Amino acid sequence: MTGSVAFPPAGFRRLVSAVTQRTGLHYYVDKTDLLKQAVGARMLLHGCATCHDYLALLSDGARGDAEWQELESAITIGETFFFRYAEQFQALEHTILPQLIRRAAATRHLRIWSVGCSNGAEPYSIAILLTRLLEEAGMEPCDWHIEILGTDISSRALEQARQAEFSAWTLRDIPPARRQGWFTPVTPRTWRLHERYRRMVRFRYSNILDLLQPDCGPAGPFDLILCRNVLIYFEQAQVAALVKAMAGRLAPEGWLLQGHSEPLCDFAPLLETVRLPGTLAFRVPPACEPAPMPPAPPAVPRRRPVHDAPPAQSVDSAGIAAEIRRVADSGHVRRGMQMCRDYLARNPVDASIHFLFAVLAWGEGSCLQAEESFRRVIYLCRNHVMAHCYLARLLEEAGGRAQARRLREQMIALVRRCPPDTILPDGGGLTAGGLLRLAQQVGDMPVARDARVSS
Repeated sequence: MTGSVAFPPAGFRRLVSAVTQRTGLHYYVDKTDLLKQAVGARMLLHGCATCHDYLALLSDGARGDAEWQELESAITIGETFFFRYAEQFQALEHTILPQLIRRAAATRHLRIWSVGCSNGAEPYSIAILLTRLLEEAGMEPCDWHIEILGTDISSRALEQARQAEFSAWTLRDIPPARRQGWFTPVTPRTWRLHERYRRMVRFRYSNILDLLQPDCGPAGPFDLILCRNVLIYFEQAQVAALVKAMAGRLAPEGWLLQGHSEPLCDFAPLLETVRLPGTLAFRVPPACEPAPMPPAPPAVPRRRPVHDAPPAQSVDSAGIAAEIRRVADSGHVRRGMQMCRDYLARNPVDASIHFLFAVLAWGEGSCLQAEESFRRVIYLCRNHVMAHCYLARLLEEAGGRAQARRLREQMIALVRRCPPDTILPDGGGLTAGGLLRLAQQVGDMPVARDARVSS
């Protein structure tokens, strides 16, 4: 892809700096091959011979702004599906949205913001759920003024969201009867969301880092903000600043939901932590008014680097992993899974424990939980070979053959970059050369999905 373009070291450092300053995607500091691949494709398209030429294009007024949006789309990860994180949607259905509906009964006005909305599955899921709750309460959704805003840094994802057409794979967690009630088939493998839900949601381009600038970003107040799988790569101080900025856009008693593996902070007194079955949520305390906007922090560093190698396990991490394996291998798999959850609540970026949880969940038949956790491992450590290997097999068994094939190709590319005698992290002693031989023999590593997880 980049064979006819050049990346002189000084110029490439400038390019990496520009990308991290603009997007906050700091993990590209350590992912030079991935960034060169994405940038190389854009350079070839525009006839840029070196990254100096491409930087000049990015700085060229309106042309540069348009190219930035294309580049942001190319380097942004946007994997999602409808009703992702079942525990959080249970909390939305049984606690959060019913409270918001009761509180807004007089005005019949609700505002909801989905940060990092990707292809629109999250805000559309909220529209479907909110419509059902209003109807079950004997109210007509058309009598309410409901604003659901979806924002993202990827213009391509936003265009997909506006089209509201989804593959059967994206709808995989929706029972067939409900799929038929909410969507209209376009092709045998493509479905379009009904207009009654589409008109509740609007989309716009927005970078979450805009919140750290005065008078930038979507204006509140919002009754509910969902910011899931967005903050996980940020520095802790940056996470606190962004959450404070979102808290300042919440209505009194408004709610904030983060992803399960986001860095956990104590946001008191701005937000109180509410423990709901299977998840945590944050809420503006009843006696508090919306918080003022915090001053903008320094522009860098924007995000915590996600390293090429798995984060080194501490003594405590290695010890808890060994104990979890012992518990699971003795037949107490669910107890082992809970031990993983407890540890990750305190250490949300430990890739090895996320991987261990995924293996246990898959062995218990919780395929969606396993998929989420394998993807989390890859988010945290993009060259984690075994996570690619296991996730490819899981997706293949679920019918996602195209995604499985791409993951397997990525896995092979990663393995070929390692010396043959390299012992693969979380591979139970398997070497890079051994995995390559297995892949050549059977097309993929034969993954065992029983409860035994001893290395």
